[in-house]
Amino acid sequence: MSETPHITLGEIFAEQGEILKMHLVAGEHGLHRYIDHPRVQNPSLAFAGFLEHLSDYRLQVIGQTELHYLNTRTEEEQRQAVDAVFALNLAGVVVTRGVEPPACILEAARRTDTPLFVSACESSNFMADMMLYLSRKLAPRTWQHGVFVDIYGLGVLLMGKSGIGKSEIGLELISRGHRLIADDMVELVRATPDVLVGHSPELLRYHMELRGLGIINIRDLYGAASITDAKRLSLVIELTDWNDSMLDERVIASDQSMILHQVSMPYLRIPIRPGRSLAVIIEVATRNQLLKHRGIDSNQSFIQALDHRIDQERDKRDEG
Repeated sequence: MSETPHITLGEIFAEQGEILKMHLVAGEHGLHRYIDHPRVQNPSLAFAGFLEHLSDYRLQVIGQTELHYLNTRTEEEQRQAVDAVFALNLAGVVVTRGVEPPACILEAARRTDTPLFVSACESSNFMADMMLYLSRKLAPRTWQHGVFVDIYGLGVLLMGKSGIGKSEIGLELISRGHRLIADDMVELVRATPDVLVGHSPELLRYHMELRGLGIINIRDLYGAASITDAKRLSLVIELTDWNDSMLDERVIASDQSMILHQVSMPYLRIPIRPGRSLAVIIEVATRNQLLKHRGIDSNQSFIQALDHRIDQERDKRDEG
């Protein structure tokens, strides 16, 4: 389950207006318009008549270069150039360096209900800070059922069918000193092409659902050290029912992975049956993943040593 993120100009103004020294000068009726891309644009070529690559879903930033260019044109040419740009139904426009927008830009913004802001920041600083903010807000995100726990500093996602015991195992891990990030529903944000960061939806934050007990508040029960708000996902563990086929899986491949939200993640499948201490096994699996981050793979080393021993025995038989 995923969505294409977007943010309205009203939300941007509410969250970043004071930080980026912005004030609204026109187009208040268009604050519901939204953008869906973190990059911002300078409409330099658009004012010269080249409108082909001007995106109406990006924030437009007008700086000294654009204003100086407009000043080289006659009033009629300025009006025509600005009207052609604003006729594209732009999401929003920002004039930087605290410069009062020319009358033709003010009139066009009012006529088209395009939100028009003035920022006291320099263009380069405003664009860098705005793109950083938008990159976080517009990062692709999806939702995944499971329990997300911080174990030894790694974000571990416990998956499995409903009723298999994910929350109970998560609670045992918390009682052993690890930290809850999310229960039942995990929000995964793709911060970079190969990094997923997990959060809890705000309504569910710090809470767990346990059959027989209902909803419990982990922060109230175990203290602030038992919870954290976000963590990079480093390991996916799927909890499965035990069956006879598990008896054949003594040595498994060390490079198992799962594609989650278009990102390849380390993956383990752990079977459940009475008598197994799942919390301890998950702790060991996490420690093992930490070793892999340091280039130490016990499973792969054993397989390589076993293959080497088999080759040696084969060579001895051939020589005999």
